[in-house]
Amino acid sequence: MTRATLLAGWMLVAALAVFRCLPAQESGQRVHRCVGAHGEIVFSGLPCAAEAAAAATAAVAGEPSVSAACPASPSELRERIGAAIARKDANALAGLVRWRGVGGAEAGSRLAQLRQLVQRPLLAIDADGGEAQTSDGSLRVRTGSNEQGGVRELRFGLRLESGCHWLTW
Repeated sequence: MTRATLLAGWMLVAALAVFRCLPAQESGQRVHRCVGAHGEIVFSGLPCAAEAAAAATAAVAGEPSVSAACPASPSELRERIGAAIARKDANALAGLVRWRGVGGAEAGSRLAQLRQLVQRPLLAIDADGGEAQTSDGSLRVRTGSNEQGGVRELRFGLRLESGCHWLTW
Protein backbone atom coordinates (compact mmCIF):
# COMPACT_ATOMS: atom_id res chain seq x y z
CA MET A 1 0.00 0.00 0.00
CA THR A 2 1.50 3.33 -1.00
CA ARG A 3 1.91 6.17 1.44
CA ALA A 4 -0.56 8.31 -0.56
CA THR A 5 -3.21 5.58 -0.43
CA LEU A 6 -2.71 5.13 3.30
CA LEU A 7 -2.90 8.89 3.86
CA ALA A 8 -6.07 9.13 1.76
CA GLY A 9 -7.64 6.33 3.80
CA TRP A 10 -6.84 8.04 7.10
CA MET A 11 -8.17 11.35 5.76
CA LEU A 12 -11.43 9.63 4.81
CA VAL A 13 -11.77 8.12 8.28
CA ALA A 14 -11.06 11.51 9.90
CA ALA A 15 -13.53 13.29 7.62
CA LEU A 16 -16.24 10.73 8.42
CA ALA A 17 -15.67 11.29 12.13
CA VAL A 18 -15.95 15.07 11.67
CA PHE A 19 -19.16 14.91 9.67
CA ARG A 20 -20.82 12.51 12.13
CA CYS A 21 -20.34 15.16 14.84
CA LEU A 22 -21.94 17.98 12.85
CA PRO A 23 -25.41 19.18 13.81
CA ALA A 24 -28.36 18.54 11.50
CA GLN A 25 -28.97 21.16 8.85
CA GLU A 26 -31.34 24.00 9.69
CA SER A 27 -33.80 22.73 7.09
CA GLY A 28 -33.78 19.26 8.64
CA GLN A 29 -32.30 17.69 5.49
CA ARG A 30 -29.88 14.86 6.15
CA VAL A 31 -26.51 15.06 4.44
CA HIS A 32 -25.16 11.79 3.10
CA ARG A 33 -21.43 11.58 2.48
CA CYS A 34 -20.79 9.04 -0.26
CA VAL A 35 -17.90 7.90 -2.42
CA GLY A 36 -18.37 8.71 -6.11
CA ALA A 37 -17.61 6.57 -9.15
CA HIS A 38 -14.01 7.81 -9.28
CA GLY A 39 -13.32 7.68 -5.55
CA GLU A 40 -14.22 11.32 -4.90
CA ILE A 41 -16.34 12.39 -1.94
CA VAL A 42 -19.94 13.26 -2.87
CA PHE A 43 -22.35 15.10 -0.55
CA SER A 44 -26.00 14.44 -1.32
CA GLY A 45 -29.47 14.73 0.10
CA LEU A 46 -30.04 11.16 -1.13
CA PRO A 47 -28.76 7.99 0.55
CA CYS A 48 -25.57 6.71 -1.10
CA ALA A 49 -27.26 3.87 -3.01
CA ALA A 50 -29.92 6.25 -4.36
CA GLU A 51 -27.25 8.80 -5.36
CA ALA A 52 -25.36 6.12 -7.30
CA ALA A 53 -28.58 5.01 -9.00
CA ALA A 54 -29.45 8.63 -9.92
CA ALA A 55 -25.97 9.15 -11.39
CA ALA A 56 -26.26 5.92 -13.41
CA THR A 57 -29.74 6.88 -14.68
CA ALA A 58 -28.49 10.33 -15.71
CA ALA A 59 -25.52 8.78 -17.53
CA VAL A 60 -27.81 6.40 -19.47
CA ALA A 61 -30.10 9.32 -20.38
CA GLY A 62 -27.11 11.33 -21.59
CA GLU A 63 -27.49 13.96 -18.87
CA PRO A 64 -24.40 15.27 -17.10
CA SER A 65 -24.23 14.09 -13.52
CA VAL A 66 -22.88 16.53 -10.96
CA SER A 67 -21.50 13.75 -8.79
CA ALA A 68 -20.31 11.39 -11.55
CA ALA A 69 -16.71 12.64 -11.42
CA CYS A 70 -14.62 15.37 -9.90
CA PRO A 71 -14.30 18.71 -11.77
CA ALA A 72 -11.68 18.14 -14.48
CA SER A 73 -11.10 21.84 -15.23
CA PRO A 74 -11.49 25.25 -13.60
CA SER A 75 -14.38 26.02 -15.95
CA GLU A 76 -16.17 22.78 -14.94
CA LEU A 77 -15.62 23.69 -11.28
CA ARG A 78 -17.22 27.11 -11.89
CA GLU A 79 -20.14 25.48 -13.72
CA ARG A 80 -20.76 23.13 -10.81
CA ILE A 81 -20.64 26.00 -8.34
CA GLY A 82 -23.23 27.86 -10.41
CA ALA A 83 -25.44 24.77 -10.74
CA ALA A 84 -25.30 24.07 -6.98
CA ILE A 85 -26.33 27.65 -6.21
CA ALA A 86 -29.11 27.54 -8.82
CA ARG A 87 -30.51 24.40 -7.10
CA LYS A 88 -29.90 25.92 -3.62
CA ASP A 89 -27.90 22.76 -2.89
CA ALA A 90 -25.35 23.44 -0.15
CA ASN A 91 -24.45 19.71 -0.13
CA ALA A 92 -23.30 19.83 -3.75
CA LEU A 93 -21.29 22.97 -3.07
CA ALA A 94 -19.70 21.33 -0.01
CA GLY A 95 -18.72 18.40 -2.23
CA LEU A 96 -16.55 20.75 -4.31
CA VAL A 97 -14.49 21.81 -1.29
CA ARG A 98 -11.32 20.13 0.00
CA TRP A 99 -11.98 19.93 3.74
CA ARG A 100 -8.47 18.87 4.75
CA GLY A 101 -7.47 20.46 8.07
CA VAL A 102 -10.95 21.76 8.94
CA GLY A 103 -12.05 20.66 12.42
CA GLY A 104 -15.58 19.73 13.54
CA ALA A 105 -16.78 23.09 14.94
CA GLU A 106 -15.15 24.99 12.09
CA ALA A 107 -16.71 22.63 9.53
CA GLY A 108 -20.16 23.23 11.03
CA SER A 109 -19.66 26.99 10.78
CA ARG A 110 -18.47 26.75 7.19
CA LEU A 111 -21.39 24.52 6.20
CA ALA A 112 -23.71 27.17 7.64
CA GLN A 113 -21.94 29.78 5.47
CA LEU A 114 -22.46 27.59 2.39
CA ARG A 115 -26.17 27.16 3.24
CA GLN A 116 -26.54 30.95 3.51
CA LEU A 117 -24.66 31.48 0.25
CA VAL A 118 -26.86 29.13 -1.81
CA GLN A 119 -30.15 30.58 -0.53
CA ARG A 120 -29.67 33.69 -2.69
CA PRO A 121 -29.42 34.17 -6.47
CA LEU A 122 -25.95 33.93 -8.00
CA LEU A 123 -24.46 37.33 -8.86
CA ALA A 124 -20.94 36.40 -9.93
CA ILE A 125 -18.06 33.98 -9.69
CA ASP A 126 -14.93 36.11 -10.05
CA ALA A 127 -11.41 34.74 -10.39
CA ASP A 128 -8.24 36.57 -9.42
CA GLY A 129 -6.62 37.75 -12.62
CA GLY A 130 -9.68 37.29 -14.83
CA GLU A 131 -10.74 33.87 -16.11
CA ALA A 132 -8.76 31.33 -14.08
CA GLN A 133 -7.51 28.55 -16.29
CA THR A 134 -5.10 27.15 -13.70
CA SER A 135 -5.55 26.03 -10.13
CA ASP A 136 -3.63 29.03 -8.77
CA GLY A 137 -5.39 31.95 -7.18
CA SER A 138 -8.85 32.19 -5.75
CA LEU A 139 -12.52 32.47 -6.63
CA ARG A 140 -14.93 34.93 -5.09
CA VAL A 141 -18.53 33.73 -5.12
CA ARG A 142 -21.19 36.41 -4.64
CA THR A 143 -24.92 35.84 -4.18
CA GLY A 144 -27.83 37.99 -3.10
CA SER A 145 -30.01 40.93 -4.03
CA ASN A 146 -31.42 44.07 -2.46
CA GLU A 147 -34.74 42.27 -1.87
CA GLN A 148 -33.03 39.39 -0.02
CA GLY A 149 -30.96 41.30 2.52
CA GLY A 150 -27.90 42.22 0.52
CA VAL A 151 -24.93 40.41 -0.95
CA ARG A 152 -23.16 37.36 0.52
CA GLU A 153 -19.61 36.66 -0.54
CA LEU A 154 -17.19 33.81 0.09
CA ARG A 155 -13.63 33.61 -1.19
CA PHE A 156 -12.18 30.19 -1.91
CA GLY A 157 -8.69 29.09 -2.86
CA LEU A 158 -8.23 26.79 -5.84
CA ARG A 159 -6.34 23.50 -5.76
CA LEU A 160 -5.44 20.93 -8.40
CA GLU A 161 -5.15 17.49 -6.79
CA SER A 162 -5.01 14.13 -8.57
CA GLY A 163 -6.39 15.65 -11.77
CA CYS A 164 -9.35 17.27 -9.99
CA HIS A 165 -9.98 20.97 -9.41
CA TRP A 166 -11.22 21.82 -5.90
CA LEU A 167 -12.15 24.79 -3.75
CA THR A 168 -10.18 25.27 -0.53
CA TRP A 169 -10.78 27.36 2.58
